[in-house]
Amino acid sequence: MKLAQSGRRAGRARASRRGFTVKELIVVVVCLVLLAGLLLPALQNSSGGASRRGDCQSRMRQIAMAVQSYSTQNGDQIPVGVYKGSRYTAQALILPYLELTTVNKLFGRFDTTADKSGSATYIRLPIYICPSDNPSGTYTSPGGGTYARSNFVFSFGSDTMEPPDPKSAGVFRVNRPSTYSVMSIDGTSNTVLVSEIVSGKTPADPSGAWAYGEAGSCGYTHKNLPTNTPVPPIVSTSATNFTTAEATASSNHPAGVNVVFGDNHVQYVSTSIDLKVWQAYGTADGAEAFVPDQ
Repeated sequence: MKLAQSGRRAGRARASRRGFTVKELIVVVVCLVLLAGLLLPALQNSSGGASRRGDCQSRMRQIAMAVQSYSTQNGDQIPVGVYKGSRYTAQALILPYLELTTVNKLFGRFDTTADKSGSATYIRLPIYICPSDNPSGTYTSPGGGTYARSNFVFSFGSDTMEPPDPKSAGVFRVNRPSTYSVMSIDGTSNTVLVSEIVSGKTPADPSGAWAYGEAGSCGYTHKNLPTNTPVPPIVSTSATNFTTAEATASSNHPAGVNVVFGDNHVQYVSTSIDLKVWQAYGTADGAEAFVPDQ
C-alpha cells in the first residue's frame, strides 16, 4: 500500500516537473511575436524622431554659425532681417557662409525686388529644411514671385517684427542691421537667433518661404508660445510696414521646438515654457535677464 502511494506521489512529482507542450510553446512564441509587432513600430518611431530632431539641430547650428561668420566679416553686424520694399531676407544674405555663394549671386546686387529674382527664390535648400517637415511645393507672393518652402526663421523679438517698444526688438530687424554687441545686455546665451516654423500647407500661407521677406517666411516673433499646432502668420500691411506682422514658432517635433541662441548652443524648448521666459529669450537687449522677478 505504501509503495503504491509512494509511486503515485512520484508520478505526480514527475508530472509537475514536465515542460511546455509543443502547443503551449507555439502559443508563447505567437504571443511574443505579436507583442514585438506592437512595440517595434513605436520604438522605431521614437528612434527616428530623435534622429530627425538631432539632424534639425545640426542644420540650425550651421545657420547660426553662418550668421556669426557674416558678422565677423562685416564689422560685428548681424544681417538685416528683411529689407523694406525689396523684401530681401537674412537667409539670402548669409548664403555665402553656408557654401552657397552660387545661389547668393543669383540675387544680383539685391537692388531689385525679391520677386524679380526668380532663378534664386524657388531653389529648395536642404540646409533650411527640418527633416520632420520636409516641405514641398512653393509659395506665390502677391507680386507674382515663386518661393521654395523651408523651416528655419530668424527672431525679430517678443512682439511684432517692427515692435512699438525698442526693448522688444530681437537680434534681427527690419531694414537695419543689429550687432552681436547688442546682446551684451541680455547675454548671447539668453538670446535666441533661430527657431523653426512648419511650412505653409496652403497657397495663401507664406510660412517657410525663405527668400521672401514676410512674417513666417523669413522671421518669427516670441509674442506667443511655440506650438505643434501651427497657425498662419499675421502678415505685413505692405512691403514697407511690418508693425503688425508676427508669426509663431512651430514644429513637428513632439511637445516643443528647437532654438539656437547667440552663443550657438541649441536647445529644445517645450511648448509649455513660461511665456515671460519665452519672450525674454526673444529680445536682444530687453534686460530681462537682470530682472528675474518679472
